[in-house]
Amino acid sequence: MTDPSPIEGLDLQAPIEIADGIFWVGRREGTLLERNIYLRVFGRPSTSRVSMLIDPGPPSDLAIMSEKVGKVIGNVRNVNVVYANHQDPDVTYNAAYLQKLNPNLFVLCSEDTWRLIHFYGLNPARFRATESFKDMRTRFPSDHVVQFVPSPFCHFRGAVMLYDPESRILFTGDLFGGLSYHPGFYATEKSWDGIKTFHQIYMPSRDALQLAVKTIRALNPAPLMIAPQHGGIIQGELIEYFLDKVSSLDVGLDLLRDSQNKDNYVAAFNELLIDLGESIDKVSVAGAMKAFRADGSFPNILTADERGIRDIKIDARTAVDHFTRVLIDHLPEHRNAIEMSVMRTLLGRNIPLPEALVAAGAQSPEFLDEV
Repeated sequence: MTDPSPIEGLDLQAPIEIADGIFWVGRREGTLLERNIYLRVFGRPSTSRVSMLIDPGPPSDLAIMSEKVGKVIGNVRNVNVVYANHQDPDVTYNAAYLQKLNPNLFVLCSEDTWRLIHFYGLNPARFRATESFKDMRTRFPSDHVVQFVPSPFCHFRGAVMLYDPESRILFTGDLFGGLSYHPGFYATEKSWDGIKTFHQIYMPSRDALQLAVKTIRALNPAPLMIAPQHGGIIQGELIEYFLDKVSSLDVGLDLLRDSQNKDNYVAAFNELLIDLGESIDKVSVAGAMKAFRADGSFPNILTADERGIRDIKIDARTAVDHFTRVLIDHLPEHRNAIEMSVMRTLLGRNIPLPEALVAAGAQSPEFLDEV
């Protein structure tokens, strides 16, 4: 699939210079999980130029990424260094292809990450661990300095962010990445929905996020831009906004411990109503809610006031299933929006999906041994 139509007036089929010497060379194809790849060019061709590819991406993005890199530095073989935040194939797999094209290419990552990515076929003689550098910094021949910033368990124990003090851009890997519910090259406040869902699925604990946020806030000078591997690039006042939001977010084990907690279900109901009010409209949702009162079920399963749902009177999972069925029955024209909202909200809180959403779909073909 080729890149979709331009976003924010940007040509997504070309490299995009997000700061002096820093280029986005990733791919946008209109999916929820977009991949961002970044090229940092230190120095000039007449000097000791170093070209570093940050989180080079999966094989499906290799051709597009190589073409964009070539437009900046002549050929993808001119990449000198690959930096890997962690080991996932959507982040790092292309490092193996790049090293085959240029056997001199160096790979920088943490020791924990290397233990796994070397299985892609990387040359151990062309690897340097971030922990091996004094003060977690290195100076390139171009005289530029970069800083390695550990973000343990966000989401991998060996994840390490890359900070470029000159541009003040922090490359964070999966941290601050988001699903593209609201497609955009640069993040907005609307991007929080996708960031929240992504973190609740992939991040292990709020403690890990709070440690990473504390580390980011200690950087001097403070970052002017956060460049994650998924979703929109974060800049300006939104950096502090998302730092605050992420540091207070329940994820992973936090949600698992609370998944059977009634308060978790009550919060899910209210979050769902807010989300539906925005994606459909508040009047329609309020009309559907009246159906509970009309058939006498509302007083029997939920307690509500002007602030929203306050309590659940029956088994929480049964209440979720009934609630979802009533919404779908009374707003059939918005079934897809309701199902997406319910799925996103419940999975984000580690709550099992209701039966109404897991009904049988299209029949799968039978595979037989005979030919």
